[in-house]
Amino acid sequence: VELNRGALVGAQPPLVRAEAAPEEAIILDVRPTAAFAAGHHPGAVGIPVSGSRFATKAAFVLPERPVVLHAENEAEAVEAARSLYAVGLFGIAGWQEGGGTEKLEPVSLEELERLLAEDAVELLDVREADERDEGHIPGSRHLPYRTARAAAEAGLLNGRPVVTICESGARAAIAASVLQAAGVQALPVLDGDAEQP
Repeated sequence: VELNRGALVGAQPPLVRAEAAPEEAIILDVRPTAAFAAGHHPGAVGIPVSGSRFATKAAFVLPERPVVLHAENEAEAVEAARSLYAVGLFGIAGWQEGGGTEKLEPVSLEELERLLAEDAVELLDVREADERDEGHIPGSRHLPYRTARAAAEAGLLNGRPVVTICESGARAAIAASVLQAAGVQALPVLDGDAEQP
C-alpha cells in the first residue's frame, strides 16, 4: 500500500543467471518443498513459488538483503521474480539452479509423538493466533512462521532442537528453513495437524 502512495516504480531489469551469489545475499529456494528438503544450498530459505501466497510469505520472512533465487529452471525463477516484484521486493540479484548438500529432514506424526514423550525437542506451532486458539497440541509453543527469523536472531529459542508444525505442513517447512538458516536445528512436520499429536 505504501508503495502505491509513493513514486511510480519502473519496470525491473530482466532476471539474469547469477554466476555467484553476492556475499551478503540470501538464497531463496523457490522449488517445491520436497526438492528443497532433499537438498539445498546451506543457509537457503525454502518457499515454493507454486504454493499459496508465495510472495506474501517471502515478504514476511526475508531480511532486507539482496536475494538470489534458486529454481528448477529459468521459467520458475522468472515467475518467482515477478511475484516478488508485485509485493515490492526488488533486490533480486539473479537466479541459479537449485540444489545442494543441506537437507531438511521431515518428522512424521508418529516420530513427533516419540520425540515429545522423550522430551527431546521443543514443538513450535507456527500458525496464526486465531488458528491456534481453535486447538493445538498441549505443550507446544506458539511462534508464527513469519516471526521465526526475529525469534532466532533475538535468542528466544533455548538451543534445543525444534519441530515446526502447522495445519498442512507448508508453513512448517518455511519456518524450519528460516530457523535452519539462522542456525537452529529445526525439523518440520510436513503432513501434520497442529491440533493433534
